[in-house]
Amino acid sequence: MAVPRAHCYGAIVRSGASWCVLVVALAACGEGSSRSGDRDDAGRSMDAASDARGEPADAHADGGGLDVAIHADDDAALDATPHRDATDLDGPPSDPRDATHDASVALPTFPELAIGPYRACLAMLLASIRSNAESLDTSRTYGHSAAQGYLLQAIGELLWAARGYDLPARDELVEIALAEVEELRAAADRTTGAAPAFGLEDAWDAFGDGSTNPAFTAYTWQSGMVALGVAKLVRVLDALDHPSTASTRDFGVALVARWDAHHSTVADGGYWWYSTEPSDAIAVHNTSVLVAMASQLLSESGGPASLAGRPRAAADLLWARMRGNPTIGYAWNYADDGYPVASRRAEDVSHALVTTQMMRFARDRDWWSNSQMQGVAATLLGTMWTGHPARLTGFVDGTRAAADDEWTWSAAAVIGYAAHGDSPGGDPEVFDAARSILFSSYLARHDRALEGATVDSVRTLALALLVAHRPTAFAGGSRWEREAGPGDDAIPTAPGGARFYIVDWDAPARLSAGIELPARVATSANANLLVDLDDAFDGRVVVSLVYRSSTDATLSEWDGDRYHVLAPMPATRDETGTLRWFRTTFELDRGIRFDYQPAVAGTNVLLQLSADAVAVHRIEATPL
Repeated sequence: MAVPRAHCYGAIVRSGASWCVLVVALAACGEGSSRSGDRDDAGRSMDAASDARGEPADAHADGGGLDVAIHADDDAALDATPHRDATDLDGPPSDPRDATHDASVALPTFPELAIGPYRACLAMLLASIRSNAESLDTSRTYGHSAAQGYLLQAIGELLWAARGYDLPARDELVEIALAEVEELRAAADRTTGAAPAFGLEDAWDAFGDGSTNPAFTAYTWQSGMVALGVAKLVRVLDALDHPSTASTRDFGVALVARWDAHHSTVADGGYWWYSTEPSDAIAVHNTSVLVAMASQLLSESGGPASLAGRPRAAADLLWARMRGNPTIGYAWNYADDGYPVASRRAEDVSHALVTTQMMRFARDRDWWSNSQMQGVAATLLGTMWTGHPARLTGFVDGTRAAADDEWTWSAAAVIGYAAHGDSPGGDPEVFDAARSILFSSYLARHDRALEGATVDSVRTLALALLVAHRPTAFAGGSRWEREAGPGDDAIPTAPGGARFYIVDWDAPARLSAGIELPARVATSANANLLVDLDDAFDGRVVVSLVYRSSTDATLSEWDGDRYHVLAPMPATRDETGTLRWFRTTFELDRGIRFDYQPAVAGTNVLLQLSADAVAVHRIEATPL
């Protein structure tokens, strides 16, 4: 019996540390490149643009019987907003209604965020919001509902994170979001039964068990995506005392109330059904928790107190069905109660995008503990991360999927990772891994322009979560960065930095692998790099490299006697065999730290590549 063909993403496993994934809808994005399209939980196209160039992706069934929808990316270009210099994120943002705020004191500018050579990801996020808003309209194209839900969530995340900061686009974003709500409201009465809700315009046998649902059945995936987007917007509107707060909240409340009759309570918690059909009274965690998070947020933003009665039970049920511990990480199933035990299997990393968001949501409300978040980080960094930043494991227990599925699912994995970037009890390395996954599986993979690019609705939410959930160590981006070029081997006069050790490296040159970047190419199989640390620092250091390689390699650290492998550096070929740039993340080994250059300031940690086919564009390092 097949688990529903649905929204999916990827997964992760890592050497010497500890990380999760998705696949789903799509939107509008840039530079006229043709890419494959995201699908909703029932495998339907959710391309945000769905314009003349939109091509729905094929649905693939993996070897284990789980039909998963593959996502695609065909986007319409839009210029990005002007770049603004980054400031840091220190200091708690204030409530915009705080009467003690002195209006004469300028607010700090909301900071930019870099991902390798992409230096203006906030600008990319703003441009993508505008582009997707222009392209998406469920009232015209019914399959856009979940994509518009992603878009609303992205706007809500950005505006909530930017309270207390200067964000010139704030009023514009509120108006864009309200216009999206009106488009959704206009299409919310098409499902069978009571409105408002969202579903599919075709008949669909979600679980492959012969219980085909009629066209316009309501599903928690589409309905929940919209409801959560509306709820995140209501949280912002309520904080701003916006005149549209009440009407928008009423729409959100009606969306979650539609599911009141489609909820089951069990001994360990409760869940909302997969659809309104009795045959779908199944605990599919990633769809149930969408309604749970929306309901809880609405109750916290002036909605009826009764809305808070069931959400925690969804988190409790998920926890009760999980296995593992905080040290080794966790595994959980895609579907549990109401689904045959023999057919249950670990959740694919695509669907886990939402499930892991609920884990962070539960921690923020003290439903879950720091210890549980430690286990989630171990899952993201240790089970799902493979060392290949563009190809995660297929399932949250570390088992593999079909190769094509893993390539596809990884592109959306960033959402689940980014939500945990600053998680209490978690691991800030998760944030940097999220940046590497987004760069490797999407931005560089699809030749996104370094300036002026836009991304689809799924990656728009990923960017919003990265911007909003920077851990303190990465508030201003990576602490130290060195790009190949003049001075990239400069001896430090004070501790702190990263550099090339230019013996065994070619001179810097611009190299192409889709996008063009300056880089040095190793001239032997033992070319070196250095990370310079303060002598007194004995903590963790997260390092990333933006590199190109035609063959598999490794990166090792010198202990004064021999090298120890830190991380794989897989060949940077995509699923088609085309050479691309990757950004990979790893951690220095604290147990073997050695000062390679005693006469140079600080502790100079020596790293070595194992192949001469590697070109390195950028070295980044951040002490935690």
